[in-house]
Amino acid sequence: MSIDNLNSFSNELMALTAISNSGSTSNDKNNSGSNGLEFALVMQALADKSNESTNESNKDSNALEAMKSLENTNTTPGQRLDYMKMVLNENLTSKINGSSTISTVNLDTDDESKKRIYKAVEDASRKYGVDSNLILGIIKQESDFNPNVVSSAGAMGLMQLMPENCKEDGVSDPFNIEQNINGGVKQLKGYIDRYNGNVEMALMAYNAGPGTMQKRGVTSVEHLYKMPKETQNYIPKVMGYYKGGI
Repeated sequence: MSIDNLNSFSNELMALTAISNSGSTSNDKNNSGSNGLEFALVMQALADKSNESTNESNKDSNALEAMKSLENTNTTPGQRLDYMKMVLNENLTSKINGSSTISTVNLDTDDESKKRIYKAVEDASRKYGVDSNLILGIIKQESDFNPNVVSSAGAMGLMQLMPENCKEDGVSDPFNIEQNINGGVKQLKGYIDRYNGNVEMALMAYNAGPGTMQKRGVTSVEHLYKMPKETQNYIPKVMGYYKGGI
């Protein structure tokens, strides 16, 4: 393991320990045992990460950025630790380096398609008032910039629109770059408005649906742990792309 990676793990450990301790109180009789378990879990998560192959060692985790939202919340230490370990072991492809993040666009997408994608993103950004970096982050995570991809669930195109969403948003051809992006951003904007500008809540709804959120009692971003694992992984990834840029 390189010195840089060792320093990175050390910094993550310090941050994680601080976060996990924020859930403890001075009157908790089980505080000592709980802290020992929490420390062991954090150490295991870091050990798992350090054992990744040499080819993966250059990919830095987005853990600190993704977990900031859990500080000073009402979630229990155990819930926070579950989330911490999930983010640490999730190899986010964004590399945070100061204020810049470098992500690779799918090389299978030809230059002309890329130009159309970026233009459509800018057009939709202006039309609906949604940050273009957020749109690009969703596209990166949903389809890796492949306009022709179809999921096993039947979601289609760049922003992975479901058939019912296409109908609602007036998308006649979900594989058309402009139509797909316009429809996806229109849907996203509706969720952003619904959740009073909370981007993480809007992303949960975009990924899993507002019905799932309601059934699971999700009323704030601190309830992310209640969502399906796919959504728990989805939010920090998209937020990493969003804050760093594509």
